[in-house]
Amino acid sequence: MKICENAKIYLALNKNQINLVEANIYIPLQLKGIASMIWEQKSNSSQRWKILPSGYIELIFNLGEKMEDLSGKKVGQSFNPTENFCFLSGLHTQPLCMTYSQFHVMGVRLEPVAAKSLFKIPCFELKDWALKGEEIFHNKAYVEDAIRSFSDFQLRAKWLEQYLYALICENPELYLALKISKLLKQVADYRKIGTPVKLEDFTGYSRMHTYRLFKDWFGLSPSYSISLQQFISSVNAIHTQHESLTHLAFDHGFYDSSHFIRIFRQYAEMTPGQYLQQKSNLIGQFPC
Repeated sequence: MKICENAKIYLALNKNQINLVEANIYIPLQLKGIASMIWEQKSNSSQRWKILPSGYIELIFNLGEKMEDLSGKKVGQSFNPTENFCFLSGLHTQPLCMTYSQFHVMGVRLEPVAAKSLFKIPCFELKDWALKGEEIFHNKAYVEDAIRSFSDFQLRAKWLEQYLYALICENPELYLALKISKLLKQVADYRKIGTPVKLEDFTGYSRMHTYRLFKDWFGLSPSYSISLQQFISSVNAIHTQHESLTHLAFDHGFYDSSHFIRIFRQYAEMTPGQYLQQKSNLIGQFPC
């Protein structure tokens, strides 16, 4: 069982603000394809952050104070999910903004297929939405007691990995969804070399059946799933590659610069150039 280096301190830096955050990361190998990491973050400084769509859903455990403000999810006028110890933050397709004076949060970064495979919830029901812990766990009090009983992050993470592993629902479509999930992350490579992508060719189902499968397991239609993955890969590239934005657009399957700007603005509510100016050293997250 592999555990990543823990108790890291990183700086989220832009030209106006430096924020000190303590972070721990654990890789849950038993949940491969379902969850990519279990993480914990702490900060004692007042901050406001914007988080761009990441293609993941997040299971959040609030170990500290609730956030002062949360916007970007359709959670209703009176529902702040951070008031709860636990909530499931669904697939979001627009920026999520949050304000807090301090925080101590633990979370599980989940692939979209986790909504149905762990909680028996079609992923489209979680699009731009959040659910309270009691809506996803029948024994939420037991989960809270167990997590709070561990003072060490690694012990909490190991327990949570085992608990979620026991929740996995065997479903014939799950294995197909896991294969498609890998394909979606490679779709920019297919488009870059001019290969047309028809996802129904990979599912073996009709176009309509493929559409239903995508809504259930990925929360979006096939075309929106592809464009979201293109957006995510381009955000990563802005941090890791030293190319012009025009070159980057072609490298990630966009037809031209205007297509790149349109898709980027659809998910980030800003242009790639504006993101480049405001980015921190955390991919898809920056103080605002």
